[in-house]
Amino acid sequence: MRYSKKHSKMTQFSFKGKIQTNPQGVQQLIDFYLYAKQFHNCWFTIDFEQLEWIDANLSSELLLYCYNLKKNNKLKFYIDYSILKGDLNVLSRNGFAYYVVHNKENFKPVDNRETVIPIKAFQIDDVDSFADYIENIFLKQRGLDKIDKNSKDRIKSSYFEIFDNVGIHANSKSPIICCGQHFPASGELKFTLTDYGDGFLKKIAQHTLNEIKSGAEAINWAVKGGSTKSESISGGNGLKKIMFYCYKNAGELSIVSDGCYWSCANKSINLHNLEKFRSGTSIHLIFRYLN
Repeated sequence: MRYSKKHSKMTQFSFKGKIQTNPQGVQQLIDFYLYAKQFHNCWFTIDFEQLEWIDANLSSELLLYCYNLKKNNKLKFYIDYSILKGDLNVLSRNGFAYYVVHNKENFKPVDNRETVIPIKAFQIDDVDSFADYIENIFLKQRGLDKIDKNSKDRIKSSYFEIFDNVGIHANSKSPIICCGQHFPASGELKFTLTDYGDGFLKKIAQHTLNEIKSGAEAINWAVKGGSTKSESISGGNGLKKIMFYCYKNAGELSIVSDGCYWSCANKSINLHNLEKFRSGTSIHLIFRYLN
């Protein structure tokens, strides 16, 4: 199936270059969403022909955008399956293309390389499915075989807490979406969890009586162990535990919320502003030295 001449060139977005887990990669995904939001009740082509590379974990963000565009703008998406080859084949192998396109015949996900953590969407109250995904798919990916059980247990409990916090605070009607990819040659594994809720700042600003005034301040407050939960309720250290793991093991934690791309890598914190960031949060975790 080829791109039809009946489709307007205006109703397509062309990704270019490389989309990696960094501020520039995330910004290109935001630009796609902002552009596509202009259209309603039509076919829309996602053009990957000029794209050289995409970190597969970022397809969770792309799928979340497509979900909202389908739901709110009634868009139907077209992807030329012949383009998804070589490195871009990962968008077929991890299930992204299967869930996005209207005609799914050519996009049944088969991961013959066993390197992807398949894309999965969870409703906010679907705790059991999320727990099963984290325990039996994410943490059992072969790239994480060398990580000790205690570390896996801490990571698992941290993600359970993050999921719980999204359910309590995010005020979202969209699903939470996760996926990742293992890179055996470099010994890296990248994993992303993303939602379309209120983000960090709103609830934290309320809790601190507006002492916290920016996205960057809100993220820093959360990763240091700050919690908006009542003192009588346990928890609130999920992000702090993950950051400590990354700090100790040369990993990287990035949090995107309220227009701020916050990252902790090489034992230093970096901040970048994003233009017209959508609501919600993305949490990117990069494991290193797994080979």
